[in-house]
Amino acid sequence: MQRSTVITGLLLAFSAATLAGVGYWVSGGFDFFSADSANFDGSTGTVSSYSAGREIAVGRVPRTGPHDSSTPTLPEYTIRKTVPEVRLQFTVADERGRLVPDVAQSDIRILDDHVPVPRIQQFEKMSDLPLRIGLLLDVSDSMKRVVEQEKSVALAFLQQVLRPGSDRAFVMAFGDGVQVWQDPSSNLGELLGAVKQAREGGEATDFFDAVYSGCVDQWKNAETGLVHRVIVLISDGEDTGSRHGLADVIAAAQRNEIQIYTINVHLKKRAYPGDAILLRLADETGGTFFVANTVHEAESIFSQLQEEMRTQYYVSFRPLQEAPGYHDLQVEVRAPQKLLVHARHGYYAFSQ
Repeated sequence: MQRSTVITGLLLAFSAATLAGVGYWVSGGFDFFSADSANFDGSTGTVSSYSAGREIAVGRVPRTGPHDSSTPTLPEYTIRKTVPEVRLQFTVADERGRLVPDVAQSDIRILDDHVPVPRIQQFEKMSDLPLRIGLLLDVSDSMKRVVEQEKSVALAFLQQVLRPGSDRAFVMAFGDGVQVWQDPSSNLGELLGAVKQAREGGEATDFFDAVYSGCVDQWKNAETGLVHRVIVLISDGEDTGSRHGLADVIAAAQRNEIQIYTINVHLKKRAYPGDAILLRLADETGGTFFVANTVHEAESIFSQLQEEMRTQYYVSFRPLQEAPGYHDLQVEVRAPQKLLVHARHGYYAFSQ
C-alpha cells in the first residue's frame, strides 16, 4: 500500500513538472526563435512585442488568393519575439511615388485597433541602410523567350545598386527545382558570374518554393546592426510545381523582415496572368511591383528602388491594450497633400 502511494505521488509530481515546462515554453520562456528572424508586411514594417516576459507576433492576416494552397496554422503567419514594445518601419511617398524625406514626429499618427496611440516613444529616419539582397531568377521554360534579357536586368541591378563595402547578396535560380548559384557575398564579380551561369531547366516551375526558400534558408546569421533585407524577384509569376503556396511565402517573408520587390519583363500594354501574383507578393511585404520592357527601362526602376530600400522611418510605442490576438495597425501622416504610407498592417499579441 505504501509503495503504491509513493509511486502515485512520483507520477503526479512528474506530470506537474511536465505541464509546468510546457507552460513555460508556450509563454516564451524558452528562446526557440532565432534573433535574425523578424519582417515587413505589404509595407515596410517591423513590429516587436510590448513587455518583457510577454511574446508578440508580427504579421498580417493573409488574404486568400487563386494560388494559395492550404492555409497554415496561426504561427505560420506570425513573428514571435520577446521584446519590450511595438516597433514599426515604413516609408512615405507622394502621389507620384517620390519619397518624402522631411516627415516629422508631430506629423505622424498611429492607430492601434483604430484608436490613436497617445505617445510615440521613438521616432527616427534611417538612411543609407546596408542591404541584404536575395536575387531570384526565373529560368524556367516559360521564361525562355526573355531569359537573356532577364539576366541583363539582373546584372544591371547588381552593378547599379550593390555597394561591396556594406551590402551582401545571394543569387538563386529556379525552374523545375531551386538552386543557389552564389551564397551571400559582397564580391560583385562573384555575383555577376553567378547570374551569367544560372540555369535550371525542366517543364515545371517551382516559383513559390523558390521564393519561400529565399526567405528562409539564406538568412541564418544574426546581425547586430540595422540592415534592410530584400528579395528582388525577376519572374513571370507563374507556378506549376510548388509544395508551398502564396500564403506560405508571404508569411515567411514577414517572419524574416523581408520586403519583396518583383519585376516582370514584358510589354507594358499587355497584362500577364502572373502579374497579379507578383503585385500581391510586393504589396503584402512592403515592396513594389515593376514591369520592365528593356534593360534601360529597368535601370531607371533601380534608381527608385535603391532610394526606397535605403531610406526608412522608424517608430516605437507601447500598445493601448494587451489583449492577445490580432491588432490592426495604421499609420497616418498629416500633410497638405495626399501622401502614401507603406507600413505593416498589424501584429499579433500573445498573453503569457
